[in-house]
Amino acid sequence: MNLKLITAATTEPVSLIEAKAHLRVTDSNSDTLISSLIKTARQHCENFTGRALASQTFELIMDSFPSVIELPMPPVTSLIATDCGIKYKDSDGVETTLASTEYIFYDSEPAVIVNAYGKSWPTFIPYPIGAVKVRYVAGYTTNIPEPIKQAIMLLVGHLYENREAINIGNIINEVPFGVTTLLFPYRIWSL
Repeated sequence: MNLKLITAATTEPVSLIEAKAHLRVTDSNSDTLISSLIKTARQHCENFTGRALASQTFELIMDSFPSVIELPMPPVTSLIATDCGIKYKDSDGVETTLASTEYIFYDSEPAVIVNAYGKSWPTFIPYPIGAVKVRYVAGYTTNIPEPIKQAIMLLVGHLYENREAINIGNIINEVPFGVTTLLFPYRIWSL
């Protein structure tokens, strides 16, 4: 199983204005740096929680159909957007789109896809790599939980103040303790 990012986030859950207010920065000299730190902090929080914190398109690549398809990086917002859905290579090697009547999508966390009642996954001669692909859109578009936003801003503040890899004379933690504490309730554990 392999997860591939198809379309990266174009907006961040914490705006430049929010981050600058948190940092107490009033000029625009550091805008590029702060924007980069916001993206880095979001990606760190995504890696820790297993959630997409901004809208992104992913493709889950599998060698065959499992009994239950678990979609990483919730919340899943669309399985039926343009160019989304389930595709597989049939026995002739032709990529075929599976009709949405053949499966049921459960918007749980993590989201899952199962066979529709009385249906089964298509049979085909398995290919060694990537015979089944599920493309979907995931991530918060609005209403991101406030503790996650606060964790991102704490991390942005930490990265902004500690720009060097080595800090001589101080006790250092790689990630501020509060970040992990704020994110832990939102961490996704596999089924």
